[in-house]
Amino acid sequence: MEEAQNLPLGDRERLFGYIEGGGKVILSEPQALLTEAPKMPGLDGQKMSKSYDNTIGLREDSESITKKIRTMPTDPARVKRSDPGEPEKCPVWQFHLVYSDEKRKQWVQQGCRSAGIGCLECKQPVIDSVLEEQKPMRERAQQYLEDPTLVRSIIADGCEKAGKLAQETLREVKEVMGLNYS
Repeated sequence: MEEAQNLPLGDRERLFGYIEGGGKVILSEPQALLTEAPKMPGLDGQKMSKSYDNTIGLREDSESITKKIRTMPTDPARVKRSDPGEPEKCPVWQFHLVYSDEKRKQWVQQGCRSAGIGCLECKQPVIDSVLEEQKPMRERAQQYLEDPTLVRSIIADGCEKAGKLAQETLREVKEVMGLNYS
């Protein structure tokens, strides 16, 4: 460790990913991007996975989404409509945490615990929110479904831009590493 402290400034900066005192970071270390709800449950309350067939597709039709959410399992303690439940034990509650405002969450908490609302009533706001969230995605995707050449031209433009950016990054990396033999 003491040897690293004796490195010349230029070599030390190269090791830390800076260009000769310019303060520009090359190949920075990736950081995690977390959301408030980092893990969405699947429709069955387990981990969401296509292989478990418990997902909602981004462009799935509204009838399919409605059917999937309406048939989600709920709190096992609520066998009958009149049985009180515990929202935290219900997979639908995880969706309310993401899609519902505070007023709606309180309504769910109170209604479920008092058996004042049924499970289908509890699921309907989630269905509405998911459909509302996905509506613009389905609308935007429609133009690409109708004109596949548009997709091909976007890909070609992206490849060209990515190639230029990759060449510039490679040049900077070689320069930082001291490999610019020109």
